[in-house]
Amino acid sequence: MEQNPALMQSNNDQQEQASGVVTLVLTADNHLGSAALGQYPRKREQYKQRLRRAFQQAADFAIGQGVDLFVQAGDLFDTTNPDEQDRSFVAERLAQLRQAGIRAFAIGGLHDTPVEALSARDGGEAALVSSAPAPQISYARLGALHYFEPSLGASKAYTSGQVPLEPVIFDVRGTLIGMCGLGVLAGQEGDPLERMHVHDDIERVAIPILVLHAPIEGFAATSLFDLHAQVTRASIVEQSTFRYILAGYHHAYRHLSIGECDVIIAGATQHIDFSDPDDDPGFVFLGLAAGGVRWCKHIAVDALQLHRLVVQTTELWPQDIEVSHVDCTSSILERLRPLCSDDAMVQLRLEGELTRSQYHQLDLNQIRQYGEEHCFALALDESALSFLTGQVPIAGDESASRRDERLSPREELIALADEWIAAAPDEQEQKALQATKEELLAALRYI
Repeated sequence: MEQNPALMQSNNDQQEQASGVVTLVLTADNHLGSAALGQYPRKREQYKQRLRRAFQQAADFAIGQGVDLFVQAGDLFDTTNPDEQDRSFVAERLAQLRQAGIRAFAIGGLHDTPVEALSARDGGEAALVSSAPAPQISYARLGALHYFEPSLGASKAYTSGQVPLEPVIFDVRGTLIGMCGLGVLAGQEGDPLERMHVHDDIERVAIPILVLHAPIEGFAATSLFDLHAQVTRASIVEQSTFRYILAGYHHAYRHLSIGECDVIIAGATQHIDFSDPDDDPGFVFLGLAAGGVRWCKHIAVDALQLHRLVVQTTELWPQDIEVSHVDCTSSILERLRPLCSDDAMVQLRLEGELTRSQYHQLDLNQIRQYGEEHCFALALDESALSFLTGQVPIAGDESASRRDERLSPREELIALADEWIAAAPDEQEQKALQATKEELLAALRYI
């Protein structure tokens, strides 16, 4: 009689679990509540719903597979003060995991760890004081998860000292697990792994795990924070405490062996920016044993499509065509059409040299309006544009040349706003224009 493949797989999983394999779902960089892509107001809530749905898929998969552990490796939220809808949503998912008998663990990320400050103690020593509790702490107090709080050594002021890590040790069907959490803070410097000091209790466990949220050498940075900390590959090789490092921060999934350690980067559960156009968002399904990884599967989630369109100025204004006959905006829209759909995020990047006159021929408002109507989100990147400024040659001077001036929309806005402020007839209007200028500059961060 032919056996049911699903039943055979279930039997295999049970045999694996009985033989010392610990199963878990690893997720990170969920960024619940994010609006970093600057969507138009009516689409922001849709994007937040997609973020929640992706996290829901990870939790549902964990429950469906009956895993032992659910690990969130940082930036669960996009802010230290998430709204009540996102807080309640996570509380419901954690309650479901707990009801299914799944242990949950979490570490803070750069986005959802409150900024910390140093205050003087008696005797001149410094203590690390949080400005507000992290949003995950409320779940930890209710017993819904174990939250690895930032250590004292995470502060920039402690770059020369040791970072003490206290492991959480627990038993899974006779296999002893030891887990620690290590993250970095904005402004931190150095390699946190080099200064790590773990309690000796970790030596008696069969499966030592480090949950990490930090940049790792060799991978592109994904944060706008002023961060100079980095975990080097050499420090991973030299450390002998952890057999597995489960990492967040980087938004693309990776599994690699560095020295004797398996490093698994979860990747984000949705596209947060345009830094990872070729990677599918998702989470990781793992089977770990004392002797190594039994399986490591990246599970893709329902995600927005990500497209990038690069347009060179030489394509818009060919040298053999008169400028007056060029409809550069229509040319761009024609190339955008095949990329646009309701579930597509498109980045339009303009590159090359152009005159100010040519720049003003571009109807960027029309392009943005087209993006609003025909795709989920459209981002314009003008950072690679340069203005051409012609110099009038002096008689007999053969060194007359053309110089490039990097186009900065921010600087253009500042210059124009300053002109208006200077020309304002009274102080009240000047103050109003100044306030508007500051609001627009703040908005430019997300365009």
